[in-house]
Amino acid sequence: MKRLIALISAAIITLATTTVHADDHAAPANIVGFVYNFNVSNPAGVVGALTDYWNSPTGKKNPATAILRQNVSNGDDPSTHSVAVIYTSTAQIDEANAVNNGSADAQRFLAAMGEAATLTSEAMFFSAGVSSGNPAIVPGPGRYTINTGIAVSDPAAYVEAWQKYTAALDGSSSATSLFVLNGMGQQDATHAVTISANSMADLFPQNPAGQAAFAELIDSVKDIRTVENRMIYVDLAVFGNE
Repeated sequence: MKRLIALISAAIITLATTTVHADDHAAPANIVGFVYNFNVSNPAGVVGALTDYWNSPTGKKNPATAILRQNVSNGDDPSTHSVAVIYTSTAQIDEANAVNNGSADAQRFLAAMGEAATLTSEAMFFSAGVSSGNPAIVPGPGRYTINTGIAVSDPAAYVEAWQKYTAALDGSSSATSLFVLNGMGQQDATHAVTISANSMADLFPQNPAGQAAFAELIDSVKDIRTVENRMIYVDLAVFGNE
């Protein structure tokens, strides 16, 4: 939990999981961040901890954006929520660490989170600069995401296949992003792909053309990628200073 406060500087969630969630801001190429998965016993306590931190003098100096998410479906993963902490550069991570170092506000946040939730896993993610769809679909309450962790043996071939797939989608009611994962421990996932929409109906459209394109994608990457985990989550709140 000490690493959480050092890197987070406070937040609430969204995407991949113990099962890692990668964030999916309609992603500029330089986006970088961390995702922390929790088993939450007191949801109101988590919201209160994040709200109090971001309203504090320390939180007002933090350059990060934090997204709180609730897991809708994640198999046997014990986490119920996640917090994605997003930066526009690695230099901002150092800035946030400096802001939190020795801060009483940060210590209070850490104590409050420790009482309300148990950390189950964590990971670092980098945008691969590969995104598509509607750029207006951004993190916010009610946005749903399918986050799939994958182990890829040929990233260039996978990107080509993924872009062919997303080009076949309508693109007006969803947004997709590809992320590179790091710090995964024993997990085998190297990347995460996300598809986000502002409703469940838009996340799972009954579209024969899209289903055919997905079947073609699966066939084309079957020898170069393995699905390691998949989850669906919904954004609850976004914290930041912009």
